[in-house]
Amino acid sequence: MEFKILNWNIGGAKYLEETKEKRKKTLTDLNKALRTLIEGNNKPDVITLQEIVRYGKSSKDASEIINPIKGYKYFSFPLIDSDSLSSKDKWEKVKKLGGWPRDTFFAQGNAFLFRNDVPHFPVWDLSSSSECRPKKPGHFVEQVILESGLYFGDRNTEPRAALIAHFIYNPTGKNGKPLDIFVINVHLTTLMMEREGIPDMDLTASDIRQNHLSIIFRKIISRYNIWKRLGFPIRGKIRKLKEWRAGESADRFEPVWILAGDFNFTPESVEYERIMKMNFIDVVPGKGSGTKAKGVGNPATLTLDYIFAGPKFISLDPLIAASEITDNFVDHSIKASDHYPMCANIPFTIPKEKNRSESDRSVTVRLSSNEQAKSQNRKVIGRQTVALSESPGTPTKSLSK
Repeated sequence: MEFKILNWNIGGAKYLEETKEKRKKTLTDLNKALRTLIEGNNKPDVITLQEIVRYGKSSKDASEIINPIKGYKYFSFPLIDSDSLSSKDKWEKVKKLGGWPRDTFFAQGNAFLFRNDVPHFPVWDLSSSSECRPKKPGHFVEQVILESGLYFGDRNTEPRAALIAHFIYNPTGKNGKPLDIFVINVHLTTLMMEREGIPDMDLTASDIRQNHLSIIFRKIISRYNIWKRLGFPIRGKIRKLKEWRAGESADRFEPVWILAGDFNFTPESVEYERIMKMNFIDVVPGKGSGTKAKGVGNPATLTLDYIFAGPKFISLDPLIAASEITDNFVDHSIKASDHYPMCANIPFTIPKEKNRSESDRSVTVRLSSNEQAKSQNRKVIGRQTVALSESPGTPTKSLSK
């Protein structure tokens, strides 16, 4: 199974500050570069973008910086805009430098591009098959705020969020166990005067980013993985047989979590070390001179952008991963932003399933000790096959139709 992800901070904030004539060229170059990246990397499954912008006469008729791309769906999620936030300092600067009309609407945030055929599901979906995609149009991305508070129109107080997308695959075959892949798109805080020889600013910025990482690892990844360990309860209570929907399954591979974005820390930082200690793998280990340049078109001098995947030993085999990520790379030929894009194949390790057939696909349901004593064999309830496992307290229910 192959799952390819492309990550890029497109530098939309700087684009808004360019002159009208320069913006035309930048817009053309940026969208051409994105199409080149997509075609040159065999059409990645998912693309994570940071610093996307919208602009126009009003929020209703605002244009996106990313043009429609054939074969992909684009979903943008602004975090700041000129309508909902009363501080106008940022937008006044943009209007002055870019020569925009006084009443122009602006918005800035992050975005996803999903290839049309990727099996995108709601975060909490437990479908047993990638073919059971919800028919609801639009997206199922969830946003978790990492940094909030009063926004003064500057970098130091800019809101930050994690965007979470969920995909379900059946890597061992149509009737095989489902694999959940979660992609978290982030753009973490950076402060003015950081990395400029002022230790206090460096320490403060690091503390803020570590708080962001705590939310990601404790309140997103751990919260979901604990839910899985407990048998996917509803509001803290173990589900009864009748509460499982047709087509759901709790018999799933361990979920794979992918973190992609502009993290605004270097490989020598405490933040990077913390992610490594969480048993995540940097799946683009060779970054050359870096991912961030001082201005568009200049060589990279700093590494701030990453794609991580894990947890290793649970969801990924680190030995196999080490041999399979060597071709993942930063593309230094693309010079349409002050950040360079990176592309990665995620090194999945899919265990072989033991004697698994369609009638054995199951979800774990815990029964009381009295209920366990009543039955030691298979039963049929309606059109659902129920089988009691050999392990005490862990009968399973197959949702075969």
